[in-house]
Amino acid sequence: MSHFIQKSFFFTVDGNRLAATCALPAAATGGALLIPPFAEERKGVLPVYVQTARSLADAGIAALLFDFYGCGDSDGDFASTDPVSFEIECSAALDWLSATLPGLPLYVIGARAGALLAARLAAARGDVAAAVLWSPVSGADFARQLLQRHMVNDMVAYGKARESRSALEARLRQGQTVDLDGYPVSGAFYAWLQELRPLPLEQPALVFAGGHDAKTAEAFCGGGHATLSDLRYPPFWNTVGHVDTRGLAAATVAWLRALPHGRAVAPCLPPALPASTQTAELATFGDPAMPISVIWDLAAGPVRGGALFLHGWSGDRTGPHRMFTRFARLLARNGFMCLRPDFSGRGLSGGGSGDASIALMTENAQTALDALRRRLPTGSPIAVVGICSGCKVAVTLAARNPEIAKLLLWSPESMGSLRSPATGPRKTLAALKSYARKLLRPETWRKLAAGKVQTGMVAKALVKQEKRSAAEAIREDAALKLFRGFRNPVCFVFGGSDPDAPGSRAAYARYCHAHGIPHETHLIAHAGHSYYSERWTRELFEASMAFLT
Repeated sequence: MSHFIQKSFFFTVDGNRLAATCALPAAATGGALLIPPFAEERKGVLPVYVQTARSLADAGIAALLFDFYGCGDSDGDFASTDPVSFEIECSAALDWLSATLPGLPLYVIGARAGALLAARLAAARGDVAAAVLWSPVSGADFARQLLQRHMVNDMVAYGKARESRSALEARLRQGQTVDLDGYPVSGAFYAWLQELRPLPLEQPALVFAGGHDAKTAEAFCGGGHATLSDLRYPPFWNTVGHVDTRGLAAATVAWLRALPHGRAVAPCLPPALPASTQTAELATFGDPAMPISVIWDLAAGPVRGGALFLHGWSGDRTGPHRMFTRFARLLARNGFMCLRPDFSGRGLSGGGSGDASIALMTENAQTALDALRRRLPTGSPIAVVGICSGCKVAVTLAARNPEIAKLLLWSPESMGSLRSPATGPRKTLAALKSYARKLLRPETWRKLAAGKVQTGMVAKALVKQEKRSAAEAIREDAALKLFRGFRNPVCFVFGGSDPDAPGSRAAYARYCHAHGIPHETHLIAHAGHSYYSERWTRELFEASMAFLT
């Protein structure tokens, strides 16, 4: 049984609202601030951050997570954010924790580039008692890795990288904004990253390299106050799906618990922001034992309808490269009340990663749909927006609730008997092509010779392709049988480079034609499964808005 409550809220920094969640024990002996990394690494780190925050709270240490301005559920646009504000926001979040836990020791935890911000915060303030750094990466190395990932994705989409890394870097140094996989990276952000370097720590610190960038991790230990852990773990910030990070969370909590603590006190929460300032609300509902964490994006002006967003299997309510957050706010500006839940075991909702299933996701979606209905004016139309596995949930939900006005399905996977036996081999072939390109590079051979290529991860990508249980396939066919009677419009959107798109596109077209379901299909040329490009995202939003409005 947990001995803490989880509270989500907004706090302001220079008038900007930042989304935050705190795991609060009834009596706390200290507080920990978890500083996020940037871009898509935020999504990969969130599950272990939530796991660690809850374990800390169970141990009597309050834990605060937050999103930077222009990131996650916070306000703003990443491209136009002054990067200096990220450090100001870290300090403001620590101020919130200090006000909530007066007189208690404060700790900072950071992952990847967030680890360097944690170290800077510890150096700048005298009230940080200790720091824990996970797989720290210098800003320059992080920028280089962003560029490399962008070029690999280009090769998958176009068969070649359309710009060299040196050309992209030249544009950034000139102050231009470059689209790196759906994140508009400004020249100012790139320049700021170049100055984000490791520094020796003056406080007790535990540093984890995890078997990755040992050189950067060791740089924090020069002052004699830091301990370098030999614990190894997978690169959870950059993997598809959930990986086992329990060892990292447990080691972090055990080390912090062993430090000197203050006398346990009840947290003193600062007052909430006035309701008049809200264009979004953070809330929880459902089973108290496994609450569903949600965000409401409130309609501007008269409400014309509602939209329920259903994320994919390993994602959260913000969507890939924050697509759900951005599109929901676009809809809200056009009169839609939008509800974005985290499924159980995902994001900030209750449960662990092993609790998730399509069946439970569907139950969560029904609970969210009922909550949205209650809040909308009577008779308001409701659209459901899903991506990837969330589309399976959307179809099942619409089959049970035929009054749903519209279904908008981004990169839907084939369900039940619609799924072609060639789906697994097709994805394997796409992965093989990607790895074949990598094998042509000299640096890949150097990594192989040095034993730095994770061959187990490669094998998993090539061999273990999304195998469903027989029971799951039967449930999907039952949902498809019921969905035959759905008579409201459905819009399918696919990416041209998604290996599953040709089969799913053809299968759903045949199915809808056979059963008289009104539908339309959009294909976004060259786009991948998650539309990792600002141009692809704009095209996706334009087609989606035209369909919904």
